[in-house]
Amino acid sequence: MTNFQDFYKQYQPKIDSFLADHLSVEIQNKMFAEIMKYSVMAGGKRLRPLLFLATLDSLKQEIDDRAIKIACGIELIHTYSLIHDDLPAMDNDDYRRGKLTSHKKWGEAQAILAGDALLPMGIQWIAEASQNSQMVQVIAEAIGPNGMAGGQYLDIDATNNDSVKNDANFINQMEWLKTGCLIEASVKMATIYAQASKDLQEKLVDFSRRFGRAYQIYDDLVDIVQSEQEAGKATHKDQEEGKNNTLTLLGADQSRIELKKLINLAQADLNLVDGEVLAGFLDLYQKVL
Repeated sequence: MTNFQDFYKQYQPKIDSFLADHLSVEIQNKMFAEIMKYSVMAGGKRLRPLLFLATLDSLKQEIDDRAIKIACGIELIHTYSLIHDDLPAMDNDDYRRGKLTSHKKWGEAQAILAGDALLPMGIQWIAEASQNSQMVQVIAEAIGPNGMAGGQYLDIDATNNDSVKNDANFINQMEWLKTGCLIEASVKMATIYAQASKDLQEKLVDFSRRFGRAYQIYDDLVDIVQSEQEAGKATHKDQEEGKNNTLTLLGADQSRIELKKLINLAQADLNLVDGEVLAGFLDLYQKVL
């Protein structure tokens, strides 16, 4: 691959095609399959599966059908988290990716069950395609109580909680766990799959940590700088709902400065690899700078 745009144009359709085909075939109840497919196929950047594939590309690893299946397993897990995050008991969102959220389209119980089914199915795809217990362990830890689920709990605990408003350690941990862990896992699994050297693994994981922390700051900024149409979901609601995040901790200007620092550090982490495609992911953040 020579650049991010070419990479995206080649592999995003392959991800979408695999997801559409296999969800239709592997789920016995066709109505349930339709509900699960609704959120998976609603669009989105496919950021996490593409990060997995782009890391393989940077390590000169062939991107075969097995790699595509692993990448799609990551996307199923990410979509499960979005479905549950949108529920009335969580963020209570009506729209995601410009479409009605799952619970608004199908009902709350149906949405919960769709998420419940997508999570183990994603892990199953990763296990089947990788045949690697270390990769399964990495993804399980990233989404469990010490990862994404734990971060979501902290997010709920922090809402309208003035005691953590200025607690940088708490905010950083919360935002890292709820967003950064799955991004790190996407890259880390690729280094395991490609059997990268220890030095390359460390640099690429460092990149993923900077990128993952930067992504939540970016998402916090999207809430205040983009319209609902641009973001594909409700914006300008974090402050109204009493959310504590990087913006409440640092303010918008300082958050942008912190985002720029993380971008520069992430770029430097790619010096040891053919990281042109991975570096292209950093351009996403220019929308809020």
